[in-house]
Amino acid sequence: MKIEIKIVKYIASVAGLLILNSCIDNNEAPPPEKEFVAGEIVTVDQVKSLYAAELAKPWQERLPVQITQDWSIKGIITASDKKDGNLYKEAFIEDGTTGLRMLFDATSGLYIGDSVIVNVQDLYLGDYGNFIQMGSVPYFDSEGSIRVSGFNMDKHILKLSIGNTTYPATATITQVKSVQWLGRLVKLENVEFNDSEIGLTWAEPDADPPASANRTLVDCSDKSIIVRTSGYASFAGETLPAGKGSIVGIVTVFNSDYQVVVRDYSEVLMTGERCGYVPQPLGTPVETLSENFSSFSDNATIYIGGWQNLATAGGRLWLAKTFSGNTYAQATGYNSDLASMVTWLITRPVTLSTQKVLTFQTAKAYWAHTGTNFPMQVLFSTDYNGTNLATATWTPLTAVLAQKTDADHTFINSGNVNLPVMAGKSGVIAFKYTGSDSESTTYRVDNIIVTAAK
Repeated sequence: MKIEIKIVKYIASVAGLLILNSCIDNNEAPPPEKEFVAGEIVTVDQVKSLYAAELAKPWQERLPVQITQDWSIKGIITASDKKDGNLYKEAFIEDGTTGLRMLFDATSGLYIGDSVIVNVQDLYLGDYGNFIQMGSVPYFDSEGSIRVSGFNMDKHILKLSIGNTTYPATATITQVKSVQWLGRLVKLENVEFNDSEIGLTWAEPDADPPASANRTLVDCSDKSIIVRTSGYASFAGETLPAGKGSIVGIVTVFNSDYQVVVRDYSEVLMTGERCGYVPQPLGTPVETLSENFSSFSDNATIYIGGWQNLATAGGRLWLAKTFSGNTYAQATGYNSDLASMVTWLITRPVTLSTQKVLTFQTAKAYWAHTGTNFPMQVLFSTDYNGTNLATATWTPLTAVLAQKTDADHTFINSGNVNLPVMAGKSGVIAFKYTGSDSESTTYRVDNIIVTAAK
């Protein structure tokens, strides 16, 4: 058997050599590559206008439009499937008039900054949720909707140069929520993710299969836009940035919802202080404290010189509220849409060389916390310096606090709470509320007093 196999291999080798020699002897050469021929160069806007009449129809009546003109478009690739996995078999081209999504039958081979000419003749225009896209022969998807398929990049695109700089247009959320911005590369500045989404990831890569997700980006005027991220993006499992800053992406739309799609995760620069941030330096130590919140108007955010009002989850802060002529500090998760809410009201430091006594009052309303979950803790720290909230040592103080069984809106006296005596030291008192949209108990604090023991 081994001898027979060797003979077969030998015959095949000889036959191959004979064929090769025959080609050489006959002076045959490989067929020449087909030369790329560009049609008349037109704008991206002209191409997209071919679909305007269809886009004006109800979506059920729309049909893809074949581009019969001998046209080409020339522009820069502003986003592609070669970066960070947020796009798949697609790329965006922009030429100074507008941008266009191109669908491919395979991974594109295009990179951000490529200068290209696209021969669009015989391609098709369609839309997905009112967002125009260019592809190849139409087909019906699993839901019976007609779509355009991906086209062969090698047959329709000529790459002219690589590594060109792309320049996103700086715009506001309000500006980009307009048809003329669709498909364009933009930079949104002074934006942050919604308070209710802090702590979430960009998408859901651990779902089966990985799931895309919408997250809400807002500016300091509460204007909002969706950030859409694929579950297959390389950054899908990263936690959303908690700060304010800038983000670069492509403007898209789905039905009436305008969206931004990040093209390059390194262009998400959101580390600044959030909207409404007020500097709150911790004050120098004092001998006594007395705060009844009477100087605040109803619904005002509580800012007291030397104190701090901080949110570590959810973004909600302690507010001043007035009821029956009395003003107090209040925290609540009610109607917040927050998965988690944690907010701290921290006093100015008080000296501890002699015995100090803390008293205060608490009240509750609309109890919604479950099980052993409790809305508020009263904590004490001698090593908190105004910035090390997460790493400081916080010791619970034993005090009488309003309970679930107490009457709503009724203030309960804390009793005398002795602070530790520590020569040459000082400490802060923190009123920490923990809740959410579901565990939304309203909790109130008033008449916070620290005096020397009598």
